[in-house]
Amino acid sequence: MKAREAFGKFISRGKVGGLKKKLAYADVKIKPYVFVTDLFIFLLSVALASGIGVYLYFGNVFYVIIIPIISVAVLLSTIYIVISLFEARRAKAIEDVLPDALLVMASNLRSGVPTDEAFTLSARPEFGLLAEKIRKAGKFIASGGTVQEAFKMLPKDINSKLFKQTIDLIVEGLESGGELATLLEATAYDIKDTQTIRKEIRSIIYVYALFIFIAACLIAPVLYAVSIQLASVLSKLSKTIAIQFLTEKSPTVKLAPTQITEEFLTRFAYVNLGIVTVFSSFIIALIDKGNEKYGIVYIPFLLGLAMILFHIARIALSIFFGGIRVV
Repeated sequence: MKAREAFGKFISRGKVGGLKKKLAYADVKIKPYVFVTDLFIFLLSVALASGIGVYLYFGNVFYVIIIPIISVAVLLSTIYIVISLFEARRAKAIEDVLPDALLVMASNLRSGVPTDEAFTLSARPEFGLLAEKIRKAGKFIASGGTVQEAFKMLPKDINSKLFKQTIDLIVEGLESGGELATLLEATAYDIKDTQTIRKEIRSIIYVYALFIFIAACLIAPVLYAVSIQLASVLSKLSKTIAIQFLTEKSPTVKLAPTQITEEFLTRFAYVNLGIVTVFSSFIIALIDKGNEKYGIVYIPFLLGLAMILFHIARIALSIFFGGIRVV
């Protein structure tokens, strides 16, 4: 462990402040320097394995250089997105129950219980991660800490702008002499109103997500399948047409078989369907969840569906045009 940590500190030059926050936000229980070392070893292994495999399969030096670079870039992006996804889920879990927790806390305060007990009683199991933080804040107040400092502890290790702004407003209200229960109730109702407005806006623009889904997973695969089938038919026509007859009638006309093959178009369709579905997933996640990071969850589903429909459309078109004979 010490060797891994020392090596990670060496290759990162001690600059892991941003990574440390990122891991804390995602609740990843690993030291930043150890994470850097493990990630470096993993990426180096992938680069070497992909480079050797590409060289043995293609024997092309250009591919040996470019494929490992692409593989490492894709893996780094995937790891970053996965960590960001865990980070966003923790923040959303807090934001969903925050107004209810504040209302419960305000109700406990109005019932006359001390502030530390009001915090402890508000730490209900259904509040999940927020309950744990509220419980710690209650213990901090019981041990002699101030209410303001207790509130400032709550958004620690949570990357939620709404949560941090809410706590800042409550703390500023307390420092201005406001009543805690009133501040909690007003803030909770404001959060509920904001969340309701967001849901209404999302329901209005949800139709755009449906259009993107149809275009990426239904229309694009069928169009690519039609293009490939059309290219295949034209290729057969160009090979079987009576070129000699045409050239005799018009010596200036020179016809040659098309150079675009069906295999090339198939590879082109695979690449483009992959690009379209990846970006569509992020856009749909931004519309549906309000955060594009959730798009990584949609990628396997959209990509798989697009590929399945692409092959189904190709099979159907080949059967339909299979009876055509070019003379």
